[in-house]
Amino acid sequence: MSFSLRAGPPLEPPHHRVGRSTTTLVDTARAGRVVVVDTWYPAAPAAGSEPSAYELLPGVGFTANADQDAAMAAGSFPLVLWSHGRTGTRSSYALLCEAIAARGFVVIAPDHAGDVLADWLLGTNVDDETNEANRVEDARFVLDTALDPDGPLAAFGRGIDPDRIAVAGHSYGGFTALTLAGGAVPDRRVRAVAGLQALTRTIPKQVLERVEIPVLLVTGSNDTTTPPETDADRAWAKLAARPAWRVDIERAGHQGCSDVGLYLELAPQVEGLPDFVHDYVTSMAADVTGTAGDPWRDTVALHVRILAAFLGASLAIDVAAATREIDAVSILPGVAVTRRGAFA
Repeated sequence: MSFSLRAGPPLEPPHHRVGRSTTTLVDTARAGRVVVVDTWYPAAPAAGSEPSAYELLPGVGFTANADQDAAMAAGSFPLVLWSHGRTGTRSSYALLCEAIAARGFVVIAPDHAGDVLADWLLGTNVDDETNEANRVEDARFVLDTALDPDGPLAAFGRGIDPDRIAVAGHSYGGFTALTLAGGAVPDRRVRAVAGLQALTRTIPKQVLERVEIPVLLVTGSNDTTTPPETDADRAWAKLAARPAWRVDIERAGHQGCSDVGLYLELAPQVEGLPDFVHDYVTSMAADVTGTAGDPWRDTVALHVRILAAFLGASLAIDVAAATREIDAVSILPGVAVTRRGAFA
């Protein structure tokens, strides 16, 4: 794999060195369904690991700031299960996931087979009903595996605080998170849920009404895929969750938290980039900020700040610091924060 492409500096100064590892899981209870996961985690300060490479195309990838298979730092860390959006992948949010891990979280992100980019390009994508069921069960299975002391993720699981688990996701990943928390069999291990530009219009109101744990919804005023008026407004009205935060960002589009802006930046550096890949990437040029060509890093970094503040409050890591952070975010130009209830 080519290491010549670089993502640039981290979105914010890291509190921890970050490691990344990829693991293939097999769910024997679902006919051997394969679930590939990336895990980002606070890494031990010792040197020696190679930079972790994110594959864009066969043989073409980029490096960011995580080290491949670095030893995990000692301690107990909160877990964030991250669910990608439609046509995304487990590593389509590398900069965000690295930044959250650098703040002291273990982040585990699965590929939802049947709804990753390759499925849509090759025509192997599944229908919505199947996808929605798969996603929720993938999330439950990954949590089971992460907390299994003898399972394939045990090296990370031993450092996870089982009382501080959140599920978060982008777009269809927001559907995954909310449905895991409010479905017919709510997963009681989950203490907080976050949806960034979340797809919620297909979630039954009964599911939303059953979500009683803290919830974060982040919207983009320039989001034309899950516009606030079709998704966030309905969910916000139905959610029983308290406390809950809603953050509306004026200069954010549907891909405001993803690596799409980075892909646009790197694409001209890839020799022989297939036309269909170029066309696919450039078709999303306005989806990060709403205006093609606008600087995108600050938008992704703002999502990190918001998500990290919510996690700090909802998982009782440092409620006072999290409250100060969301207060600071609320006075930024073009940002509106609405809160229901307060964290103790």
